Amino acid sequence: MMVQDTLDRIKNNKIDFVDFWFVDVFGELHSVSIPSYSLNEEHFVNGLEKLDASSIRGFKSVNKSDMLLVPDLSTYVVLPPVYDDGQRKNARMFANLYESDGKNEIRYNRDSRFIASKAVEKLGKFRLTKAMWGPELEFFIFDKVNLFPSAMGAMHSYGGSGYSIKSSEAPWEGGNASTRIGLKGGYYPAQPRDTLEGIRKDICDDVYRYFGIKVEAQHHEVATSGQCEINLLYNDTLAAADGVVSVKNLVKVKARKMGKVATFMPKPIYGDNASAMHIHQSLWNGNKNAMYDPDDVSELSQIGRYYIGGLLDHASALCAISNPTTNSYKRLVPDFEAPVNICWGVGNRSSAVRVPMYLHGNEYSKRIEYRVPDPTANIYLLEAALLLAGLDGIHNKKDPGDPVEENIYQMTPEQKRKYNISSLPYTLHDALGSLQSDKKFLEDVFTSDFVDSYVEMKNSECKSFAQTPTAWEVSMYIDV
Repeated sequence: MMVQDTLDRIKNNKIDFVDFWFVDVFGELHSVSIPSYSLNEEHFVNGLEKLDASSIRGFKSVNKSDMLLVPDLSTYVVLPPVYDDGQRKNARMFANLYESDGKNEIRYNRDSRFIASKAVEKLGKFRLTKAMWGPELEFFIFDKVNLFPSAMGAMHSYGGSGYSIKSSEAPWEGGNASTRIGLKGGYYPAQPRDTLEGIRKDICDDVYRYFGIKVEAQHHEVATSGQCEINLLYNDTLAAADGVVSVKNLVKVKARKMGKVATFMPKPIYGDNASAMHIHQSLWNGNKNAMYDPDDVSELSQIGRYYIGGLLDHASALCAISNPTTNSYKRLVPDFEAPVNICWGVGNRSSAVRVPMYLHGNEYSKRIEYRVPDPTANIYLLEAALLLAGLDGIHNKKDPGDPVEENIYQMTPEQKRKYNISSLPYTLHDALGSLQSDKKFLEDVFTSDFVDSYVEMKNSECKSFAQTPTAWEVSMYIDV
């Protein structure tokens, strides 16, 4: 019935093409498009014989490359006109990846959506029914990014090294002074200084109207040159992850159509704030929030404390997934509102884990916020890894200690030792080493072979880039 209903919707919506989306192990979106007249029931029941997995980085070898794309019918949406300039009507579905084991077709164990689904299955052992996620997406929209030849340097140190950033908001640009935003001066400005409010609202409108994704809020962020933030209303694991992929893609498509450049690269501007992807999360048993305890001072349950203990215990290893680029570690430095220390606090944004404390007595909103990740992370793998780390904390009753109330950025090394506060990895290479030595909590879901392969591929990336911003790094990450 679902198959026939989907075929009827495609016909009734007068869809010209259906795009089938999936991501690789690094979260990069891939798509294959099929004319609606070529689709039939067989494609939705048995899958599309359209994937050469050897051509997708991190998937399969050339001698075992045939894989199936099986559409997830529940993810059918009509795409906004911007995807084809209104000339055609397009729809989209996410696809699950299948391979043959010689006898049957089985889910591919490196399919990111499958990994997230397997992590959710672990909730049953803890008498929990669902995990809820609220991602905060930060990104930049520039007017233009110019890459210089290797023999040339940047025009201005804040504008880049080996590349230049053009933005009507940038303090290094000439032009209209009314749109200038200084370094770290971009938090909640009103028009006319906020030149991108209209674009953000257009994105939010399309996100809800076409994708059915609810936005909690949107605003300009702290950095100059068009740093934006869109907060997605909480959702369950797969829906939240699909939402992040959809919004990121729409942001880049919208910007490109307007002649601008959108990037989720964490730190494109030296000396200014970088882009994060803070992740709010909570655990539920039916309609009961397992992280809520009205009798606790911070209204956080013991399960919530143990969950935080698991996140902190595995924080260094998690960085390899939550902050997976060399550029990620240019964000994780002091004095730019990014966490650099492994600890937690109530309402404390200088800690890696924050327990929001806006309202008392509100079970509905009790949650924790993991502030380490950036938007280059594969959201499916990130949700899975965070959930597994937290559940490991619950299983092993890892108490995170007392919450830190002070501004951790201003603490001396002696004070940090008193609170037993350690540091996050300084480089991607360090994070990958931590993951390799602390991967046991992931292995039931990720498999050891997958983790080893992931580390190997990411280590080769580390060797390609210096530890300062370069044109090569920008050319690699500007499209992420």
